[in-house]
Amino acid sequence: MFDKAEESGFNPEFVLFDTWYASVKNLKAIRTKEWHFLTRLKKNRSVNPDNKGNMPLETVDIPPKGLVFHLKTYGFVKVFRIVSKDGDTQHRVTDVQDMG
Repeated sequence: MFDKAEESGFNPEFVLFDTWYASVKNLKAIRTKEWHFLTRLKKNRSVNPDNKGNMPLETVDIPPKGLVFHLKTYGFVKVFRIVSKDGDTQHRVTDVQDMG
């Protein structure tokens, strides 16, 4: 899909997509094209926030300005936790580590 988009002249700065497409394979494909991404991650994705081992994303303390850590089999990303008024929690992730 990304190859066909690029062949058609599509050259975005960012690719935005839902958690359904947030596989490591897709994240790496975007990185290969030197594009950036912003997507959602499921709460059970394995991350390594403190270099002590992988754990589910939902168990990590994430400050309001986000947190940079290692996403299993991908590399370093920045994650933001968004909590809605009704208590629903979502995790947004980007490869742009200095995003604020």
